[in-house]
Amino acid sequence: MKMHHMALPHRAIVGCQNSSFLSCTFLPVIVLLIVIALCGCSSTLELTSSWTNHELKVDGTDTEWKDATTLIPGPQVFVGIKNDRENLYICLKTSNRITQVQMLALGTTVWIDTEGKKNKTFGIQFPVSGLLQGRRFPSQQNPEELRRLIDAAQRQFEILGPGKDERRRIADKQEKGLDVHLGFADGTLTYELKIPLHKTPDHAYAVGADPSRPLTIGLETGDYSDAMRAQLGGSSQPAGGSGGGRGGRGGGQSPGGMGSDAPEPLKHWLIVHLTVPN
Repeated sequence: MKMHHMALPHRAIVGCQNSSFLSCTFLPVIVLLIVIALCGCSSTLELTSSWTNHELKVDGTDTEWKDATTLIPGPQVFVGIKNDRENLYICLKTSNRITQVQMLALGTTVWIDTEGKKNKTFGIQFPVSGLLQGRRFPSQQNPEELRRLIDAAQRQFEILGPGKDERRRIADKQEKGLDVHLGFADGTLTYELKIPLHKTPDHAYAVGADPSRPLTIGLETGDYSDAMRAQLGGSSQPAGGSGGGRGGRGGGQSPGGMGSDAPEPLKHWLIVHLTVPN
């Protein structure tokens, strides 16, 4: 059968060619950008806890974490997870000055959800928020300010939850089997946390997880904007690290004298598989 082709006007042909050129040129780029954005928004790091056959010493050094940490995409923080039969161990390390100041001055919270979701019903905040008490953020030119802030942070931590605004401040860092410590050496801030895996009369604050099921761990610092609003307004409200509201960027000096742009807080969730030996 002979096929008949309909002739198109020259302007229509040119229009179709131009449209095809634009589609071929820009459409893949647009699709790629959308995919990258979606992956970035929904990405959750999945880790398998490393097994240790001895109890780790929680002292704020990375001695037990050589080649045992993974870089979290974005905030320049390395995270390590280990467990033995009795405890879960978490290590955070960063050499990024802004992230260090956020962790120290604005509070750092580790959330643990045994249901594998992102529920904020059990958290440990250390350092606690509000340590600055109206003082300016430590500057890069004075490392002794940073060390004094670390020393002040070592004295206490808070248990958050299960209620939204429920928090209990604890002065003894080894209370109920918990232990947490900070260290600073060669420009790197190291955070170590030990928390019991099983709830007992002696260990009221524990993970309480089924080792055969994955759990989620949230890592969160306070929001610099909230801290600046509280500082400028004379509010005594904690800066954050345990949720809190959002709003416009406040003025003033940014952490470490980094300029007027407020950095984003650390907010990341991990899916963690505990290691169970045979």
